Amino acid sequence: MCDRVKTARQIVADKSQAGRTLEDLFRLQRRPLLRFVTARVGNETEAEEIVQEAFIRFQSRYDPAAMASPAALLARIAANLVIDRAREKNARAQREDAWGKAHTAGAGDGLAPFATLDPARELDAKQQVAAAMAVLDALPDKTRTVFLLHRFEGLSHAEVSERTGIPKSTIEKHMIRAIRALAHLRGT
Repeated sequence: MCDRVKTARQIVADKSQAGRTLEDLFRLQRRPLLRFVTARVGNETEAEEIVQEAFIRFQSRYDPAAMASPAALLARIAANLVIDRAREKNARAQREDAWGKAHTAGAGDGLAPFATLDPARELDAKQQVAAAMAVLDALPDKTRTVFLLHRFEGLSHAEVSERTGIPKSTIEKHMIRAIRALAHLRGT
């Protein structure tokens, strides 16, 4: 009888220790967390990235054995990452929209028929295009490719990343480099 009681106590102790290591937590919580995040972002690939980031942040700051509910904290971290991603996307869209508005002022003026174009304006436009092309040609190949795919082919940063194999954060850095180089043409 004493052996049975000991065995039962061991079973209860083992169950209370489930999820007390990061590996256990990952094994038990990855799929539910992935469903939770996918429902919020609507993209399984992005959800997988967020879940991995949540586990990385959890691992770097917390010990699952020392807390009452590590799964709840992990879910909170993932929810915060979802909010951060949404804010980041919104801020990026606003920056790109503002940049587009600032750098296309007067673009509608050139819609007049060709016969009425002012030769001085036409020459100025050709010189501006030539200067922009010279700046683009002087950029490193990856930066130029990223810029052209995003601005001229209309691909998102994620699509450029998929096509080129360059990480999305690096895509943003290439875009900033290209935009800064072109901004010097306007004297800004």
